[in-house]
Amino acid sequence: MSFLATEPARQASETPSDEDTVITNAAFWPDISLGDLRKVMRLDGQVTTERLHHAVIEAMTNVNNELTAWRVKQQAAGFNTLKDVPVSDEETINNESVLLQRYRRAVYCHAKANMVERRRDVDTTGDGDNLADKLSTTITDLWRDARWAIQDIQGNQRGIAELV
Repeated sequence: MSFLATEPARQASETPSDEDTVITNAAFWPDISLGDLRKVMRLDGQVTTERLHHAVIEAMTNVNNELTAWRVKQQAAGFNTLKDVPVSDEETINNESVLLQRYRRAVYCHAKANMVERRRDVDTTGDGDNLADKLSTTITDLWRDARWAIQDIQGNQRGIAELV
């Protein structure tokens, strides 16, 4: 049995084939563009379209589930989509609600954290283990950013600390 890749990984300069691929979300939530995610999160051609697609669906599902109670409240108030939920002028940046921006951030960070955590599965050499260890801070930061974006959407404080 061989562990050699049958196809070479694309170079960072090559254009991935998912530039125009959009994953359709549940009715309330915005769709996610794989091309935009790839640009924002600086994912090169080593992340295949299939792997990215799978990670984004998982991220969307998890973020949507975590925001279920909040979504139900918004729909009960008469807002059919996240885009319809009103925000103040201070929360409209570049003619877009920060709620939309935070939702994408939650999904993007969740998807990338999930992929980076699994990098060790692909490269189990000593160099791969060392790289995975170096990426542990990045993984923690991505999970934190996803959590913060979800908390911000809900209007909750980002962290809770209690002195014992």
